[in-house]
Order: sequence, then C-alpha cells, then structure tokens
Amino acid sequence: MSAEGFRLLDVRPEWERARAAVRGSAHAPLFVGDDDMGPVTLLKKWVHFGYIGLWTGQSFTKMNDRFLDDVAAAAAAAAGGEGKDAKLLVACGEGLRSLIAVRMLYDDGYKNLAWLAGGFSKCVDGDFADVEGESKLQYATVGGVSYIFLQILLLLRVVK
Repeated sequence: MSAEGFRLLDVRPEWERARAAVRGSAHAPLFVGDDDMGPVTLLKKWVHFGYIGLWTGQSFTKMNDRFLDDVAAAAAAAAGGEGKDAKLLVACGEGLRSLIAVRMLYDDGYKNLAWLAGGFSKCVDGDFADVEGESKLQYATVGGVSYIFLQILLLLRVVK
C-alpha cells in the first residue's frame, strides 16, 4: 500500500472497527446505526433481528447520509490535503460495502481508488502490519451466535 501511495479507507461501522482496525487508517462508515423508533422501522428491526441480527450480531443500519462528506474530511486529513486525488484502498469486512463505496466515490470524482476484494475477512496475519483491537482483523465482523461458534472453532483449533 505505502509503496504505491495508497491510504486505507475503512468503511465499516464503528462497532466493527472497535473489534479490530488497522492503526492509522482513515474511517468513514458507509452505514450507521438506525435509531428511528417509528412503527415501520421497529417492524424492520424485529425482522432483522430474527433473520440476521441474532446470528451475525449486526445492528440495524441505514446508509450514512454524510458518507461522501466523511470521506472528504478523512481523505484530506489522512492524505495531506490531496482531496479527490487521494489514492484510497477502500475496505470493509466482506468486500460488499466497500464495493458500493468505491462506486459512490468514483461517481463523486475520486479516480485513484482500489478495492480490497473479499474484505478483511480474507486477510491473514501480517497482511496489515499494525492492527489494533480485541480481535483478529479477519474476525472483526463476526458477531452474535456466529461469534460463539467461532470461539468454539478457535478453542478446538479448527481455525486460527
């Protein structure tokens, strides 16, 4: 990354970054927590919990309306004011959110973009030199019941 002049842009929500993140990476979440308590949103939250949230531990989210502004601020601070000329390697947990982010950034005028295919879940120890947090980077998006299964697999040494 540094040899090519790229800066890592992490688009995961804050609660995933809290588990593990690359020290010094820029951060602009593509999705943020949805705090709306209207009846339609509450119904969506209930369905989400039953089908996704319980297993993955993922919170109910909505698109970050300030995403492009957040990226502009993060890129300017991280890349010394290069703005839309900044070279950004866009990453998330599995690669899907970052792919959406790359498209949005490209449409907004960013042209020096790279995408981490497969996201952090495909990383192995040592891919990023300075990782901070309580978890390995590749497991930072795992939560809920899936996290319990992961801990059992780690205990049994089925995965590393």
